[in-house]
Amino acid sequence: MSPGGRDDTIPAELEKTCAQEPIHLLGTVQAYGFLMVVEISSGCIVQISAGIVRHWPGLDDAAAPLSRPLSEWAAAADDSEALDLASLPARPVPLPWRPRFEQTRPPQPEPEGPPSSQWECLGHRSGDLAILEWLPMIATPDEQQRQNQVFADFAGVIGRLRRSEDLDAFFRDSVRVIQDVSAFDRVMIYRFLPDGSGEVVAEHAAAGYQQKYLGLRFPASDIPSQARRLYLTNTLRVLADVEAAMDALVPPLLPNGEALDQSHCMLRGLSEVHLAYLRNMGVRATLTLSIVCEGKLWGLIACHHHAPRTPPHQIRDGMRQIAELLAEIANMRIESLSHLDAVGHRLRLDRLLNGFHQALIQDGDITTVLELWMPRLLPAFNANTLGVSIGTLACVGGPGKRQGATHQILDEVGTRLGVQDQGPAVRMWDDLLTSPRRSLLCLPEAAGLMLAQRHDEDIIFCFLTREEVVQQVHWGGEPRKHTVSLPDGRVRLEPRRSFTKWQQSVRGHSAPWQQTDADALQNLLRILSEVNKLQVNRKMQETLHWRAHHDHLTGLYNRRAMEDEVARRLEDGHYNTALMLLDLDHFKKINDTYGHETGDLVLQQLSSRLKAVMREFDLLARLGGDEFMLLLQIPHPNAATALTFAERLHQAVSAPFDVKGQQFRLGISIGIAIPPAHGRSVSELLRHADLALYQAKSLGRSRSVVFELAMAADQRDYYLLERDLDEAIERDQLSLVFQPKVDLISRKAVGLEALVRWNHPTRGQNSPSAFIPIAEHSDQIIRIDRWVMRNAVAKQAERHSEGLPSLPIAVNLSIADILSPNLVPYLTGLLAEYGVPPQALEIEVTESCFMRQLAETRNVLRALNDSGISTSLDDFGTGFSSLSYLRQLPLQCLKIDQSFTHSMLQDHNAEKLTQAIVAMGNALKMKIVAEGVETREQMNWLLAHGCHIGQGYYFSPPVPPEDLQQVIERLEVRLSA
Repeated sequence: MSPGGRDDTIPAELEKTCAQEPIHLLGTVQAYGFLMVVEISSGCIVQISAGIVRHWPGLDDAAAPLSRPLSEWAAAADDSEALDLASLPARPVPLPWRPRFEQTRPPQPEPEGPPSSQWECLGHRSGDLAILEWLPMIATPDEQQRQNQVFADFAGVIGRLRRSEDLDAFFRDSVRVIQDVSAFDRVMIYRFLPDGSGEVVAEHAAAGYQQKYLGLRFPASDIPSQARRLYLTNTLRVLADVEAAMDALVPPLLPNGEALDQSHCMLRGLSEVHLAYLRNMGVRATLTLSIVCEGKLWGLIACHHHAPRTPPHQIRDGMRQIAELLAEIANMRIESLSHLDAVGHRLRLDRLLNGFHQALIQDGDITTVLELWMPRLLPAFNANTLGVSIGTLACVGGPGKRQGATHQILDEVGTRLGVQDQGPAVRMWDDLLTSPRRSLLCLPEAAGLMLAQRHDEDIIFCFLTREEVVQQVHWGGEPRKHTVSLPDGRVRLEPRRSFTKWQQSVRGHSAPWQQTDADALQNLLRILSEVNKLQVNRKMQETLHWRAHHDHLTGLYNRRAMEDEVARRLEDGHYNTALMLLDLDHFKKINDTYGHETGDLVLQQLSSRLKAVMREFDLLARLGGDEFMLLLQIPHPNAATALTFAERLHQAVSAPFDVKGQQFRLGISIGIAIPPAHGRSVSELLRHADLALYQAKSLGRSRSVVFELAMAADQRDYYLLERDLDEAIERDQLSLVFQPKVDLISRKAVGLEALVRWNHPTRGQNSPSAFIPIAEHSDQIIRIDRWVMRNAVAKQAERHSEGLPSLPIAVNLSIADILSPNLVPYLTGLLAEYGVPPQALEIEVTESCFMRQLAETRNVLRALNDSGISTSLDDFGTGFSSLSYLRQLPLQCLKIDQSFTHSMLQDHNAEKLTQAIVAMGNALKMKIVAEGVETREQMNWLLAHGCHIGQGYYFSPPVPPEDLQQVIERLEVRLSA
């Protein structure tokens, strides 16, 4: 037996064929009455049941009335009235007509004693035919009195049942009264379930009989679809004797050659399958009444008897009225109780969602509020998992078992269950585990799922799941049906032979969803969508502000925010502090050996350990790379107290760092400066703490050193390096490398960036980060900038002479060069000297160039634009307030800082911020270049979101000029593949 009540012991096709058997055209009549079919137009009898000869005194030939007028064989009770066939309705009604037995025998005097058999006529119309059924009506005065008393009692029961709050008690009282009225041995109420099977919900048996079927289910195939249609057509069905032979119709077919449609006939015969089914149940006679609610077959009242029984007409009429009353009251009480339950459930959900809405508005973080409210939301829906997908908001929570990441779960639900533009607002399943095509890999316990969706810019949705509810279903017999081959080659389905109680565990289903749940889930999705819209802009602003003040990798203060806070405290005269610079020893080896991703994880662990040692009033910042700054607040600052706290920092990092299965033992070097003795400004304290840090490294690292005045002498090495840098240009120690910029649509190189390198005679190759700060602190930075510009322009001229494509070369300039008085004349003269057009050169400036000298920077950039040289803003997004100044600068290009590119696929905030920068740049009609592209996934994301130029190691590292063209050709071939 399948969970849906379908019989799995027979082929589905055979079951379907049996369900199509025309049981309303069998052409037989039960033997306890007789039937006449009259042609309305002629008034003549055209068909009759063969058993009429048993009931009609003196009639020897059933065919004798055929082709003769009905008026010769039947008359109205008042002989003066005519038989009106044309006005008969489509459903049987009692007619005040009598059979004219005087046709075959003379009138007989009435005997004394109980009245003799009389006949009731039921008539209805079928097309141009009138179908008359004659049924015996026998009732003694005592029986009539008994029935009247029972009906009177039932009227009181009906009044009580109308107010009943318990349907079970209602059904119990109903079957007791019906058993009293009908005097059948057993009365049951049988309810049809949504899956087509049925269940006995009430049973009452006469004295001497026990309940047998209460609570049992029966498969849908026991009452096939055509039989259910007949129960709707003919709501009262009597079978007087299962063992009695059925009477055939004479002739078998109507004059038009068709079989008589007996859909509305009380006397209609039964199929052999139905008769065998009743025999197997041990039933001899039945009376069945249909319970119809809102035009649908809700159930049946089944009366069984163990001996032949023909209910008198009073019982039949009374039972029909009882069934109609039961249907009305059952429908009323079911609707009323269901409505009360639904209203209560809806009110509870509405109150809960209103509170949830208020919490969202007050807190502002949807994910946090969802997590806090999950223990209340899920029980209210009787669910164990809640999932939400609204733009970047992706959340899956609850105790239900899950496999895979949140986005994988949401993707599978959206894909497997068909989230789509034109789909219904709410879809519900309660049978996911019954089909491998429907079950969800990421939610293996989800037997039921309800999904609400909306189209709001993108498709958004949320869903709830329910776990499996294993039902122990008791069936009225194990469904072992048999087939019989008929002479005409057809196969007939035999009924079950056993009705012994049989238990089945029904698996794979959840509790069914209700419309109230669907409405509430739609409301929940609406609330989440509206609050998300309100919070997106606010969160974006908060993110931008946070980004301006914090380091994106560790979440600590960044350099500028930290310097501002320290300066504020010093300006207020708060000298109860010690400033510490911390540097992770040998960190470069980790980056070089294991990669920057591992290095970033180490820095994150380090920041967590440092924060664990801090107090709430201390300040911690990441200045860049592996350098951190800590402002320690101490009541009486002195070297001993500062060193004691520094020792706690050393202990915090002494335990191994465990990253991706690798363990690293690292130390930190700490330089300490204490105001006011070591300085009264941020710059002084930083310089002196830096000298102390340098001393700590010189002494072997992993130690703390407090600044002393003698350390100032150690700056000599710094000055030597500065001197060497001064001679680097004359000694031809500088060189250029070039990194291509790639159009992500055409996959072609569209530009180059020139980067300077210093090959020191003793220190080896140095990147700009090692010597540019020294150059900026001296006046050498302008000389280096000019050397870079000259060599970049010369390289551009060389490419032109070799017939190579003209790719604009970008050059980074310092603030000192931007503000130098002759920058623009120098550049225009340089371009003229080498015969290079101004469009072949691009000047890049960083945000620090205009943060404090906006007006001067704007004028220089405008002058460059006027000369035909385009300008670009490098490392965009890393400054303090670049967004507020961006509109004021004449820039043609924005370069997104590589920190955004590195983290945008892992950090939702970074992703949204990057998307906002691209959208803003495009809105300003600026060219957008993303730095630091290292993977194809990053490239595809940028292309999909409107950034069409990328630069980074995914395309090529910076390469010397002699290798440049070969590298460009190779990368273009690789990207086009």
